[in-house]
Amino acid sequence: MAILGGEFALIMLVSGAETAVSRVEREVSALEAELGLGFLFRRTSAEPRRQFLSYEIRVTGVDRPGIVHAVTSLLAKHAVNVASLESRVTFAPDTGTPLFVLEADLQIPSESALVELRREVSAVCQDENLDLSLDAKG
Repeated sequence: MAILGGEFALIMLVSGAETAVSRVEREVSALEAELGLGFLFRRTSAEPRRQFLSYEIRVTGVDRPGIVHAVTSLLAKHAVNVASLESRVTFAPDTGTPLFVLEADLQIPSESALVELRREVSAVCQDENLDLSLDAKG
């Protein structure tokens, strides 16, 4: 759940018998009108279970466009699942400079070359003049 652009958003996975899921899809328009809400449904399929390593990443630096893209595109390249991500802007105590903070829980495929991933993320952060911590969770 989150507030995005002044609107409340909720993501939910619904599962059950095909007849029950189809009924929810059919009856949603009446619920939208009654509650004043909007619903978007997407059918999903089960993915095979994969083994992964739980990590936390924290990236900070002077705020500017493109930081999230630079970090997450590299994670996607390595098939890293971003289980949760939060970003915010804070202000430096002495100067008031806007500082960007990105914190995320990652699920890194166990077959990934962790040393290579760490090296590439560090290189991106160095190129972008960002501070980085990437630590095993737990």
